Amino acid sequence: MKFSINTLNEIKEKISVSQVVEKSVQLKKRGKEFIGLSPFNKERTPSFTVNDEKQFYHCFSTNKHGDIFTFLVEVEGLSFPEAVEKLAQEAGVPLRNLSPLEEEKFNKEKKIYQALEFSKSFFSSQIFDQNNSFALKYLKNRAIDNDTIREYEIGYAPGGNKLEKFLTSKGISHEIMISAGMIINNENKKDNFYDRFRNRIIFPIRDVRNRIVGFGGRVINNDDQPKYLNSPETPVFHKGGLLYNFSKIRPGLKNKDNIIVVEGYMDVISLASKGFSSSVAPLGTAITETQLNILWKENDSPIICFDGDEAGKQASFRVTEIALKLLKPNKSLRFISLPKNIDPDDYIKDNGLDNFNKLIDNPLPLTNLVWDYCLKESKIDTPEGKAGFESLLRTKINLINDKSVKRHYGIFFKKMLDDFFYEKKLPRFNNNIKSTKKFQNQSNIRASILGVGGQLPSDLEALVISGILMFPQLIIKNFETLESFDIQNLRLKDIRDNVLTFVKKEYSDLDIDLLKEFIEKNYQTFFQKDLKFANKFWQKKEGVDFDIISKIWVEILKDDQHIKNLNRDISVSKKEIKNEDDERRFIGLIDNKDKAIKLITEKYGEKEIN
Repeated sequence: MKFSINTLNEIKEKISVSQVVEKSVQLKKRGKEFIGLSPFNKERTPSFTVNDEKQFYHCFSTNKHGDIFTFLVEVEGLSFPEAVEKLAQEAGVPLRNLSPLEEEKFNKEKKIYQALEFSKSFFSSQIFDQNNSFALKYLKNRAIDNDTIREYEIGYAPGGNKLEKFLTSKGISHEIMISAGMIINNENKKDNFYDRFRNRIIFPIRDVRNRIVGFGGRVINNDDQPKYLNSPETPVFHKGGLLYNFSKIRPGLKNKDNIIVVEGYMDVISLASKGFSSSVAPLGTAITETQLNILWKENDSPIICFDGDEAGKQASFRVTEIALKLLKPNKSLRFISLPKNIDPDDYIKDNGLDNFNKLIDNPLPLTNLVWDYCLKESKIDTPEGKAGFESLLRTKINLINDKSVKRHYGIFFKKMLDDFFYEKKLPRFNNNIKSTKKFQNQSNIRASILGVGGQLPSDLEALVISGILMFPQLIIKNFETLESFDIQNLRLKDIRDNVLTFVKKEYSDLDIDLLKEFIEKNYQTFFQKDLKFANKFWQKKEGVDFDIISKIWVEILKDDQHIKNLNRDISVSKKEIKNEDDERRFIGLIDNKDKAIKLITEKYGEKEIN
C-alpha cells in the first residue's frame, strides 16, 4: 500500500515522536528535547535524543536518525506500510489508496531517488579511480583528505557518457535519468544522450529527510565555465528550498549553536575541516524566503559569512531585503564582514583560527547592513542627498511586516540619523575609565570611545581619515593598508571608500593635485566642521618631513587595531566567565585596556595637541 505525503504528515502532527519512543525507551526531559539510552546498542551514558518540535529522533552512538515511522521499522521490525497502518489507527487518521495520478507520481519519484543513489555511488567510485587521480590531487591541494571526502560523499564526474552507461546497466530508463537531471537529450539528434555533469568534482545534495535529491558540480580548471553547475529543477529537487549540508548538521543542532551560512560547497567543507561543522550554503542562488525560514527554525540569528568581494557584498545586501520582510520578534540575522576578495578559508589561512573565532563571536547586526547599503546608495554631501538617504532608510523599514519589529527599527534608525547628521562635536579622549574590581559590576563597564564605537567617530579612526585628507600622499603610499583598514564608524568608512574608488578610477592619470582637488571639493566642509579635533592634531604636523608623517599615521593604525583587539578579547572573556580564574583574566584585560587608553591619550590626546 502506498500513502500520500499529506496522510503521513497528518499522522505526524497528531502523534509526537516522544509518544512513540517512550514505549521502548525511558526518556527524561532536557530543555526542548528528551534524552535516553540508545535502543540500538548497549550504553551507560545516554546519547539518544528526541525532538518533538523537529519531529525526529537521533542516536549519536550509532548515527541513526528518523521519524515515528522509521523508529517502528528499526526497533519493532515492522515494514514501512505496517508502521504507517499502526500509527494511523492510533492517531485516528483514515488511510486511503492513492489515486492513479498520485500512484504514478509516487512510483516515478521512487525511481528518481533510486537513480540518484546509483549516481552518487558512481561518482564516489570515480574519485578514487587511478584514471582520475588529478581530481583527487585537486582536493588534496585544497586540504581535503580522504576521510573528509568519504564523510561528505564527494565524487567525480568523468568526461564522456560514463554515467549514462552505468545507469543503463542498473536498469534505469532514459526517461528517469532525464527526470532526475542526470542526462540531457540532444534536441538536434534523436536518442542522443549525454551526461549533464562532466569533468567536475561532485557534491551530493540531500533534503531534510536525508535523501539525495540532486548534485552540485565544480570545475577543476577555473578557466572552464560555468564554475558551478547544479542539478536542474526536478520533481524532487527544488534548490530554493534546500541548503547544502543542512541535513547533516540538523540532528546535532542546539539553538545556542551558531549556524554559519557561506557561499558554496567548498566553503562548507573547508570550515568543517577546521572545526566549524555547523555551516550550510545556498545552492548557487541568493538566499530565499524558504531557506531563511528553515534556518530560523533551528537558530534565532544565523550568521551570514559571504566572500569579501563585490559579489559577496551584494549577496549580503540582497539577503537583508528578503530578511526585512520576514522579521519577527527574536528572529534576525548577523553578518561577518571579510576583507576584500577574501573567503572564509583564505581568512583562516592568513589570520589564524582564533581571529576567525573572534569574528564569529562579534558579528555585525542586520541593522548595520541595512545602514551600510543605504549609505552606499546615497550621496549625502547636500541637503537633498541627506533627505534621499533618510527616504531610502524609511523604504527599507517599511518592508518589515511585523508591526512591533517595524516600530523598533524606526526608533533605532531615528537615533542613528540624529547622531549621524546633527552631532557636531567630536568627543575628547575619555581618560576617566576605571578598572572594575568586582565581578558583579562587569556588565556596567563603560566602553571607551576608542573602542568599538557607535555612530560618532572614534578618535583614532578620525585621526586616520583626517590624516589622509590633509596629506593625500598617504593614500598613494599606503593604498592596500588603507583598503584593509577596519573602520567601524560609518561616516568615516564612507569617506575612505569613496576616496579609494576615485584613486582606482583615475589611477592611470592620477596625480596629487587631482586627488587634492577631489578631497577639497567633497570633504572640505566635513574636515573643517566635523573633524576639528583630528584636524588640529595634523595641523601641528604641517611642515614636518613626510616620512615622519607616514610613520605617525601607521602608528595610529597600529594603536587603533590594538584597542579593537582588546575590545574583542574583553567581549569574548566576559561571555566565558565561569569561575574566579576567568574573572581575574577578564579584569586583567580591562586593566590592559585602561593602560593602553592612558598611553594613547598621552600620545595623541589633549596634551599633545594643545
